[in-house]
Amino acid sequence: MMGGISIWHLLLIMVLPLIHVILSSRSHGGAKLGWSLAVVFFPVLGYIIYLIVTQPARKTEQS
Repeated sequence: MMGGISIWHLLLIMVLPLIHVILSSRSHGGAKLGWSLAVVFFPVLGYIIYLIVTQPARKTEQS
């Protein structure tokens, strides 16, 4: 296929990250709405930043 964007590219780039943000337990309430908007307007960058900022807390080993 030459030129243009296929429906599969659209699905991978825009829809799947949005679904992950909506269904994820990494954020709640208004933050989830904000991340959803970020992913809609800036799909790749917004999703990458979402994954970095909302990392689950690491368990620290105490001696």
